[in-house]
Amino acid sequence: MSISEQLLHLSQVEFWALTLFCCGVALASFYFTFRWLTRARLIENAPTAKIRSAQQGYVELVGNARIMAGEPISAPLTGTACCWYRFKIEKRGDKNWHTIESDTSDEIFVLEDETDHCLLDPEGAEVTPSDRSVWYGNERYPVNRQPDKQRIARTPLFKLLGLLNSELGSGRYRYTEERIYHGDRLYTIGQFKSLDELDHWQHKTELMRELLRQWKQDRIELLSRFDLNGDGQIDAREWGLARKAAETQARMAHAEQQRNLIQHRLGSPESARFPFLLSTLQEFELVRRYRLKAAGAISLFFIGGIAALWLLSLRLAS
Repeated sequence: MSISEQLLHLSQVEFWALTLFCCGVALASFYFTFRWLTRARLIENAPTAKIRSAQQGYVELVGNARIMAGEPISAPLTGTACCWYRFKIEKRGDKNWHTIESDTSDEIFVLEDETDHCLLDPEGAEVTPSDRSVWYGNERYPVNRQPDKQRIARTPLFKLLGLLNSELGSGRYRYTEERIYHGDRLYTIGQFKSLDELDHWQHKTELMRELLRQWKQDRIELLSRFDLNGDGQIDAREWGLARKAAETQARMAHAEQQRNLIQHRLGSPESARFPFLLSTLQEFELVRRYRLKAAGAISLFFIGGIAALWLLSLRLAS
């Protein structure tokens, strides 16, 4: 029996489910073709800015990833020090792998170019990391915390071979972890913002209010400093002097903080029309990757569309 005859013997529900599936594949493929081509054109057309002179808004930056001072970021499964991570733990079922735990780092790190530094908030970003590790074990959390690393910059063919190879691994659990390291070269495009005069004014006001609140709680100290007439009360004139003293102290504290404060920040755009991209691939490699994805998607669009039309023609001809 030919394929056409087998399809004609399907029930109404099976036939229309298969037809709708082919239509769904075609529509989804068309959407991703447009999405990935738009990404490629955006990267090609966006001028690369320098952090110090970047305009406020949606900009493209290139620099090196740096870990912020303070508590280090460690990838959970390997304990590797990094700027960003994403991990997944899967358990083997009867037929498929099921994700039982996953997480993506949203901790801020620093982007540095030759002109300045910029805080980088990765929440909501589409990330292409430096490398990936995929390995297996029989415990929920891996005993082997030093697996092999696979560089991300590979062709789609090698990625497919890697995926097929990963299905052959032995063990009840499969661990996947991706990372961006301190010093990695990063391509980024997102919403850029620098601290402006309003931000500085608001911060100084908050410092002043906090000082006044602390002084009010320590009434003895407050009276010793500002009760000029010694009546045990703070009148309007004396409170005005306290406010001026708090303002001066807040201004000095703010100036000291500014010496060590990073003035710029890159994060997710407010509009979903503009993607937020972080990539360890160079710009031309990232464009090539998106164009290859778009080529694969448009191929699926034609395959799904032709299959749906063929199924409909079989039904109409029967």
